[in-house]
Amino acid sequence: MNTPVNTVPPLVSVVIPAYNAVRFLPDSIPSVLTQTWTDYELIVVDDGSTDGTAAFVRTFDDPRIRLVSQSNRGLAGARNGGIRAARGRYIAFLDADDLWHPEKLARHVQHLQAQP
Repeated sequence: MNTPVNTVPPLVSVVIPAYNAVRFLPDSIPSVLTQTWTDYELIVVDDGSTDGTAAFVRTFDDPRIRLVSQSNRGLAGARNGGIRAARGRYIAFLDADDLWHPEKLARHVQHLQAQP
């Protein structure tokens, strides 16, 4: 994805580590895109997948989504790759095979800002 990066960093960076996760991403990515809190970037870390994970992520036309491709480093290495790429003040992790309630980010940001 060669989308220009916004010069204003988002408040939240969402990191999805993904290794051969193409079968889960059609559900997990939209669960982020439908959040009521919209000041975020979504970083999908393709951790050396061989199932078309990166190609699937590239099908989304949303400037908030960034793809980081790396050789397989395992879950911790994929999360760390996402952290390195993150520009937000807060970092939220979503496993590729998990889903979020639409108000998850809004509730977490509200709590974090109320309890710094």
